Amino acid sequence: MSKDRIESLDSIVWLQTGFLGDIIITTAAFRFVREHFPEIKQYLITTPIGAAALKGHPDLEKVLVFDKRGKSLWSEAGRLKKELKALDLGRVWMLQTHKSFRSSLLCRLVGLPTVTYFESQFGFLAKKRVFRVAVLHEAQRILLLLEALGVDRKLFSAAKPFLTAVTHGVIWDEVRDFKGLHNLIAVAPGSVWGTKRWPSEYYGELVQKLLERSEARIVIIGSKDEIPAAKEVEERISEIVKGRVLNLAGRTNLDDLRAIFPMLSLLISNDSSPLHYASAFRTPTLAIFGATVPALGFGPLAPKARVAEIDLACRPCSAHGPQTCPLGHFKCMLEQKPIFISDQVFNHFSAIMKP
Repeated sequence: MSKDRIESLDSIVWLQTGFLGDIIITTAAFRFVREHFPEIKQYLITTPIGAAALKGHPDLEKVLVFDKRGKSLWSEAGRLKKELKALDLGRVWMLQTHKSFRSSLLCRLVGLPTVTYFESQFGFLAKKRVFRVAVLHEAQRILLLLEALGVDRKLFSAAKPFLTAVTHGVIWDEVRDFKGLHNLIAVAPGSVWGTKRWPSEYYGELVQKLLERSEARIVIIGSKDEIPAAKEVEERISEIVKGRVLNLAGRTNLDDLRAIFPMLSLLISNDSSPLHYASAFRTPTLAIFGATVPALGFGPLAPKARVAEIDLACRPCSAHGPQTCPLGHFKCMLEQKPIFISDQVFNHFSAIMKP
């Protein structure tokens, strides 16, 4: 058997140093390998936030942290090389999921045989390369790296992110008690990218409509940076129904998200990391897309998912979505009025929204 085929390997080392959403999507690859090649040990090199998000992931033997912000590439590469050597990896390949120059150089400095994409910056440093097929979802594009090790891409179509639930903690107790016997809906008004954010005031009007027409409970989720957006959502909600809203923005850690998502009946989110948490927990999802489009490969993968968007010639305006609209009108979000989104909720998730 060829030493380059996956069946001959003892270990795989994944490298994923992208955003949190990218890291969550990569769990689809871990799950695929665990299900199809359970004898292979899997390791991950990722960012500090990635390590926190995937703490205790059942498909990984160990998570190694690469601090790409706080320390030099050279010192981090040297440390990681020593840590990997101590693991006794046996026959091993490194799979580089992130296309940046820094990731390519890190793989070369670590010294393991590497598979990356032809599209990666300085990808020629890797031993093997595959084409990153644009029309596929990112979960499947990551798995394309396994083609270089003899895995048939026909097996990749069902791959979905996978996380395990947390069933303890202060936030878990609080959300469980708040939810009671009611359906629980989360709204996630934030995003790192400005043109991915549906206006906070729209979210507030939407929450008001949902509460008026159902008995659901609403939880607002977001990071510390998204506290102002969450407060703006709250300000649009009348006092009569405000007791059915729990604002957790800035109060949760990444373990808490794994506690909240399994309790949700529905997530309403921008094109941001909560979308991929919902996919990992198979949570019904309404995703609001503006500057970006699902065809870029980052749409929802939950079994019951719906994308809200409007057709404009200027979409998508970039791969990530710039901070401000390049044309100055921001129609992709502003023309998706709260009534448009609430109609989609009640039309497509009617069982959840029954009075």
